[in-house]
Amino acid sequence: MVPPMDKIEVIKPSELDAGQKELWQSWQAADEDFSSPYFHPQWAAHVGAVRKDVRIGVFLDGAGREKGFLPFQRPSRHCALPAGGPLCDYQGVIAAPRSHFNAMDILAALDVGRFDFANLLVKQSPFAPFARHVHVSHIIDMGKGHEAYITERREHGSSESKRARKRARKMAREQGALRLVVGDAEQNSFDRLIAWKTEQYHRTGQPDIFLRPWARDLVNNIFASRDADFGGVLFSLYAGDRLVALNFCLRAGPVLHCWFIAHDPAFSHYSPGLILFEEILAHMEGMGCHTLDLGAGDYRFKRNLANTVRPLCGGFVGGKALSAQIRRMEYAVRWFCEALPLGPLSALPGKAMRRADLLGGLKT
Repeated sequence: MVPPMDKIEVIKPSELDAGQKELWQSWQAADEDFSSPYFHPQWAAHVGAVRKDVRIGVFLDGAGREKGFLPFQRPSRHCALPAGGPLCDYQGVIAAPRSHFNAMDILAALDVGRFDFANLLVKQSPFAPFARHVHVSHIIDMGKGHEAYITERREHGSSESKRARKRARKMAREQGALRLVVGDAEQNSFDRLIAWKTEQYHRTGQPDIFLRPWARDLVNNIFASRDADFGGVLFSLYAGDRLVALNFCLRAGPVLHCWFIAHDPAFSHYSPGLILFEEILAHMEGMGCHTLDLGAGDYRFKRNLANTVRPLCGGFVGGKALSAQIRRMEYAVRWFCEALPLGPLSALPGKAMRRADLLGGLKT
């Protein structure tokens, strides 16, 4: 049995030494659930470069040996959350296999009343008593190859690929031959992605995360990075000479994670985003990638494209502090309303809570 973690030291991302980074990445390599780019030490470094409140909790055993790392940000003196907040699709303590720790110890080490999380690995049992809801991240595993994946999806009754190919042929006939640019490094393409995404936020009434300078800088810095071990990959889909869709993914080794996807609204009737996914899948083997993580969110296209899932949970670690008591009351009101037969009105407290969490996570 691995010795329990007895202490948590808090350091800046820039204070991680080479040995700690090597240990961190060895734990990533040993556990498939840590393979996401969000668990890479460079993710914490990038967030730390644009936010002054980012720190790393280093879990130590009784002999002072590192046994885990928790990147976090502290937008207020009352609350902390994983580094990157709402921009971080995977969360948890990156730790040695079979490690044991007390989640309540995190509060004292981080000097906060509560620790919020939204996409934390369900398998991390110390957090289980603090989880308030469970969901999944939808994943495309192409370990057996692209053709095997297509066959498998067809046998499971998914028509998404067939529908995408049909619409791709229609768009090619009417707009020009389709062309995918893998690793598009053009700033104009990236700027178009941000513009389309901003329009989408406004059109759907969602908060525009790019109004926060740190969020815009984080995405831009990762786009500009050419780190072979961690970075961003921009996929651009053209119909003739017209740019119609963009998908910006994070990459760590053979794993891609969809981060921001947007398209020209004038081409919406072709489902260009779905066509772009099919093009990406067809090119992944040539890139040395075997996993495309679609992230959380119960959307039809994700359910139909994915052939596996990873369980996640949301909730908070909290004791007697006022901030924790307020959070409990918020969940109580949400659950009470969701249990009432009020139709769409029952979901309003939950929506309001998620919106407040998004804005809170963007706060500096």
